[in-house]
Order: sequence, then C-alpha cells, then structure tokens
Amino acid sequence: MTLGGSQETNVLVGEEYLEAGCHAVDAEDGDITDKVDISGKVKTDKPGDYTITYKVKNSARQKAVKQRTVHVVEKMDKNTKGIPVLMYHYVYTKDDKPDELNSNWILDTELEKQLKWLTDEGYYFPSYQELRAWIDGKHSLPAKSAILTFDDGNAHFLKYGIPLLEKYKVPATSFIICDRDASAKNIIKYASEYITFQSHSYGMHTAGTHQIGHSGKIYDLSAAEVKADQEKCKKLLGTNEAFAYPYGDVSDVAPAALAETGLLCAFTTEYGKCKIGADPMRLPRVRVQGDNSLEGYKASVEN
Repeated sequence: MTLGGSQETNVLVGEEYLEAGCHAVDAEDGDITDKVDISGKVKTDKPGDYTITYKVKNSARQKAVKQRTVHVVEKMDKNTKGIPVLMYHYVYTKDDKPDELNSNWILDTELEKQLKWLTDEGYYFPSYQELRAWIDGKHSLPAKSAILTFDDGNAHFLKYGIPLLEKYKVPATSFIICDRDASAKNIIKYASEYITFQSHSYGMHTAGTHQIGHSGKIYDLSAAEVKADQEKCKKLLGTNEAFAYPYGDVSDVAPAALAETGLLCAFTTEYGKCKIGADPMRLPRVRVQGDNSLEGYKASVEN
C-alpha cells in the first residue's frame, strides 16, 4: 500500500485537507486500489493531529491497513521560492555498474547521502494533489518541500534505489515506460510503500519522424492519439496523477490532451523549480547529475 505524498501530512489551519489516496497492489490480484476503504476525518478549522486509515482486502480475504497522520498547524514557514521536483534516472553499485557510465547514473552510496540529508533537514514530500493545489495558489506547502522522481523504470533503480527510499522512508515516483515487456511484472515485483509508479508514456518513448526537440514520437501523434496512449498507461499502472514527457519533448497538442485524461501534473526536462501560477502540464524539474557533489546537490535543492 503506497500513500500519495508524505505519511506525516501537514495542513495549514483553515486550508483544505487534500486526500492523496492510497494505491494498493497485490502479488496475485494486481492493482486493487479500487477496493481501498478510507476512513477518518480532518477538521482543518481546529489545530491538532488527525488519523486517516486505509484498509483493503485481496481475493484471499487477507487484509492490509495503513494510516496517515495529518497535522493541522496554526503556523507554517511557507514555500514561496518554488518546489524542486528532482529528476533522477539510474542507480548502480560498485559491484554492479553499467559498461558505460554517464551523468544519468548515480552510485547508491551517493544517493544514500542525498536521502540522509533530505531527511536530516526535515524535508516534506508533497503529493501531486498538494503540488497542483499549490501551483494553483490554493494551498500552502512547507518551505522545505521536494518531490523525487526516477525516469524510465530502469532495473538498476528498482533493485538498488527502492531499498534506499524504504530505509530513509522517502516517497518517490518511478516514471514507467509502459510498453516495455517487463513493466507489468515490475510494478508488482517492486511494489513498495514508498514508490508510486506513474506514466512515462506507453508507446511514445521512441524516435519519431520530425526533427523537433529530441525528435520524439510525440510530435507525430494527434491529440486523440496522445490521449489514447495515456489511457493505456492508466489501465496498466492504476495511477494517473503525474506524467513525464519522453525525452522532455512537448508537442503543441500534448498538454491539453493529457489534461483531458485527468492528470494533475506533467513534467518536462526543462531545468527549474515549479512555481505558483505555472502551467501544470508543462512543469520543469531539477536534474540530478550522478557526478555531482553533495554540496552541489544541496545547492540545487535549496537555491
């Protein structure tokens, strides 16, 4: 069972509590999110701690329960500078490294240093519901807020990255290329309470015919075809909160088409932090270079 955003959720008194839900996957039944029962109430007019409980049963009548603590606070050091959505790709170890290393690969020990720093600094990890409401100017988020994303659903990340996220209890997103043979198996095999699998498209992570941007296939598709591609991803993943454009390519018709599927946020590879008032279907990210120092990483998150 995977909660959207931080398990310890913060809400400023008087603002709306945004239910980010709980995604549930069973080894035999697959996605069973539609069977999750949510109970509990949050009174945002009254400061205090509230509990939301998520329960689900599989076909064998086995039950799983997860809880979210919602802190309604009177004061909050609000984020006004922007939210860094950190873009990672692949993780390797000293004993299992690719034949050719590039800046998309990060050593597991370096990733661990970054996760430790984020948790030591008390970073908050908002859900996509919270991020979207913040962008729309309807919700406050803590000054120290960040979202972690890992593109492509690479086997090295799934094998070495997820255990580190679990160790430090940092929620993150794995953007999956859904038409790859292993994708359907991996979202069950690597299901984790700290990973949400979201769409990196179904069949658009490939070369197209137009010499625009990075020449991705998205430029060859109509709005209807882009929408149909994302609908396939929704069916496979059971999620539909966020999307990462393949190669960062954004065609003229894609943002509106994706919005029609109900997506909350869509991310490019343009460098920068998300800002209030930004286009939620064209959001930038902060690329994490695998050869960056920890000090350089801190600067990219904070500044």
